[in-house]
Amino acid sequence: MLKKNLIAPLTSFLFTLFLLPIGTALATANNPEITDKDNPLSLEFHRLAVRRFIFSNNINLCEFVPSEIVSFKSMHPSFSLSHNNKAQQDTLFTPILDKGRLHLNKKCNAPQTSIYIGGVNPYATYEIDIESITYENKPIEIGIEFARLGLRDRIQVIAIRKETNTQFAIRRYKEGKIIKVDDLGTHSITGPFILRTQLYGRSLGVFIAQHQETHYIGHINYNDHFGDVLDLRKSSIAKNSTFNIVSNLEGEVVINKASSYLSPGIGQADIRLISYEDLSPYLEDNRLWFTFSCRGMHTSQSVQGVLSLDPSVFDVQFEGMIVFDHEDGLIRNDYASHLFYDRQTKEWRAYACDFGGSANIEGRTGSGLVTAYSIKDPRRGFSVMKATRVENNQVEGHNEDPCIYYNKEDNKWHLLTSAFVDGNITSRTYVSDSWNGKFTPITPPIQTNSTGTSIQKVGNTHYAFMGGHGNLRVHSYPELQELGELNLDLQPHWPKPAGRIWASLVPLPNGYPYKYILLTMDRPNFPGIKEKNWTYGALYFFASY
Repeated sequence: MLKKNLIAPLTSFLFTLFLLPIGTALATANNPEITDKDNPLSLEFHRLAVRRFIFSNNINLCEFVPSEIVSFKSMHPSFSLSHNNKAQQDTLFTPILDKGRLHLNKKCNAPQTSIYIGGVNPYATYEIDIESITYENKPIEIGIEFARLGLRDRIQVIAIRKETNTQFAIRRYKEGKIIKVDDLGTHSITGPFILRTQLYGRSLGVFIAQHQETHYIGHINYNDHFGDVLDLRKSSIAKNSTFNIVSNLEGEVVINKASSYLSPGIGQADIRLISYEDLSPYLEDNRLWFTFSCRGMHTSQSVQGVLSLDPSVFDVQFEGMIVFDHEDGLIRNDYASHLFYDRQTKEWRAYACDFGGSANIEGRTGSGLVTAYSIKDPRRGFSVMKATRVENNQVEGHNEDPCIYYNKEDNKWHLLTSAFVDGNITSRTYVSDSWNGKFTPITPPIQTNSTGTSIQKVGNTHYAFMGGHGNLRVHSYPELQELGELNLDLQPHWPKPAGRIWASLVPLPNGYPYKYILLTMDRPNFPGIKEKNWTYGALYFFASY
């Protein structure tokens, strides 16, 4: 029989054990260095908000607003085909502005027109807001054009109205002649709509929007790019190219406006905290900052984005876009990066995946990683970071999803990656004396499927977090021993397992309503795209009180 003075402590112990998540109890029992009070398995995350941006929350680049045009031919000149790569004015075209709209028809006194709207950014989104298209015996065309000055080399995304149906096509011109036409199919469209094009450097996607809903039309595959006509990643080409409205002026097209902007795209993925060199959050004006992927169609057709939020609410703000200069004349769309500010060197640094290729090489090579740096703060607007490919003699094997930090205790830089080993994606850890030096493996690849690998400090201990098969997992660091799953009440894909997603877990200072927040994602692809693609996902916001 138990003595009375032992009953109360035993009862309290059992009651406490019962209240803990089962994974926490097991992990604590197997890992005595973990305490119940301050470890990731004891945290209970409640989902507070979720949002997927579809060409919304954008950053403006240029706008064509007919109601605010004073001198049309000065602000938005019309071009004609020249015999060289110099701009030539179309002296025949006469614009027709009425009730705040641009009317394009035969009364414009020209056989066709290319109207200047703005410059070209290789990773921006472009659109024309079309009020109406009136068919009059001949097919009428309206479209978005990217052209080198002189119109000899250009890419057109065209909507062609034929009686009651609208055909969509992509035309490629070289030296003034059509060299290829991609037929994107025919659709029945009535009423106003927006024609929208998302640029991916040297390829693009085509969409329309009606009634505030975006619909996929088609895209140019990465391997069928138009780089031989206009490689807009080259500054030497982009600086001489324009974004135009193009029409054959048959029938009548009425245009409300046109614009270009940086956009979070059709999905947001690969969310990672922007930190200091020791992984502590970069908190500015009560806002946390994160990198994420502005999704296009393919892994090579997305780009690195930056967002911020006040962690006491869910006021997500798209802040900017980062591209990478490998000193080969191109600005490349590497992403899935860990961006951090090194307070010792006063320099912005990043580890990223070479999805955009690297110096003089297209596609991923070697270690799969690049390093980058910038003196300018790259979090806002459109930024370019100087980049260098990480060779296999620096980090062995092929890797992605890098997370790096400086550990004051051992005076070393620690790197965690998702690693490709024998056809599987797993994880491993490295250590180095310098942030971009040769890294020595300290933990061999684990067996468990691992993506979105990240490190964060909970209490006084560093842990590794990752997705894969099942839900978001917690691992010890640096040993990567699996400890259990994060406790999320309504995880992404609920009630199914969360799968291969990322966990950006952030500790907060006193004064916030939560002690920790978690920003993660899901993976449903954008509707209507048949082939394999990577167009996910939505942002999920969790908090632990």
